Amino acid sequence: MPEQSLLSRAAEVLSTAPTASMDEIAAAAGISRATLFRRYPNRQVLVSAVARAAAEAYVVATDAARLEEGPPDDAVRRLIAALVPLGLRFGLLTSQPLDELVEKDLLTLVHDSDEQLRELVRRGQEDGVFRVDLSAEWVVIMVTWLLVGGADGVRLGQLAEREVERLVTETVLSALRRPHSQR
Repeated sequence: MPEQSLLSRAAEVLSTAPTASMDEIAAAAGISRATLFRRYPNRQVLVSAVARAAAEAYVVATDAARLEEGPPDDAVRRLIAALVPLGLRFGLLTSQPLDELVEKDLLTLVHDSDEQLRELVRRGQEDGVFRVDLSAEWVVIMVTWLLVGGADGVRLGQLAEREVERLVTETVLSALRRPHSQR
């Protein structure tokens, strides 16, 4: 099984069953436990590899959303449309414990993408479209956890997958938009 296929299958399993064992992941991937352990000597190494794949996908999706183009609220819509499939794919993977050095490496990897979102928020604030009392950092955190929460809602059968993009978009934009009387 190619590396990317194995990581994709592991992400699928871990996003729906965060405590899945290596045996369960191997079975879901259609490979033997021994094969999985040859590629990933322990669960932590596998989870780290899947987390890296998620971070790399986030970077690609953020770049593809072209956050510097057009009105800020349109850019938010493009970003969320690009990120919802990742939230659904990786879901609760973000809650997996990671080695401190791995986490630091992943935060470095996504830093520029997070900064693009921060810049978008600041641009929207400067343009008078977004509230100034919400920090750009808070918006990064809010978007991240709304995506994770939406994915978990789908996993638990509480939300329809087709609704997540609309719900996250409307929640984020409702929080960000300045009331008309303040413009």
